[in-house]
Amino acid sequence: MIDFTVRISAFVLVFSSLLFWQWYWPRGVLFQWRQRWCHNLFLLVIGSISVRVIQPLLLSLVALSSQNFGLFWVLNLPFWAVFLSSILLLDCLIYWQHRLFHRIPFLWCIHRVHHSDPELDVSSAVRFHPIEIILSLFIKALAVWLLGIPVEAVLVFDILLNASAMFNHTNARLPVNIEVWVKKLVVTPDMHRIHHSRVSLEANSNYGFFLSIWDAFFKSKRNDALEGDELLKIGLPDTVTYQPTSLKEVLVMPFKLFK
Repeated sequence: MIDFTVRISAFVLVFSSLLFWQWYWPRGVLFQWRQRWCHNLFLLVIGSISVRVIQPLLLSLVALSSQNFGLFWVLNLPFWAVFLSSILLLDCLIYWQHRLFHRIPFLWCIHRVHHSDPELDVSSAVRFHPIEIILSLFIKALAVWLLGIPVEAVLVFDILLNASAMFNHTNARLPVNIEVWVKKLVVTPDMHRIHHSRVSLEANSNYGFFLSIWDAFFKSKRNDALEGDELLKIGLPDTVTYQPTSLKEVLVMPFKLFK
């Protein structure tokens, strides 16, 4: 119960702070925010219902049960080293999970719900189909079990991942002189915005959610849009006109074929 309370409190604090930022200092005008927020918050509710009990219990139980199992138990490292290594390895895992969701066709069918948002703001961070949320949960659970990641690291990483996802989807931008330095380590809104381009070459880059070092290390980092930021079009790659117009259509997107 404490675990769940901490997660929810952190989510509300970060979400409200970023909402304030994009409300008073927006990077651009949002023309479709009413429909988009309806869809995005609906997916948040459905996803939360799907894993409200499963996520904290599964990851925490796996973390507790793997204390005498996993790689870290074998290596017998001090707690601080295990904790920091856990954060780094989980973030690297999410990077590769995200990259594979773009590369494997049946996974892309699920993930494209996230990319179908025609505009970006803090609500876009929760625009994930429940199937993707559950798949991601089990992938993380397997990693926690195999590595023997402590429950404290699981909690902190989940808070960092959710906070950074909300941050880099926010309809705001950092000052240029700050942006240059921050994106060397952390994924910024300007950096992640390129990932939501309708151009596949741009959409298949900048996969990171928290740390930007993985995109740099694995050669998938793109600093600038091909035609400049002002001409960058947000939405589903390689589909000029498609976007879901109803809640039902959002939910059936993974099962729908279209060009």
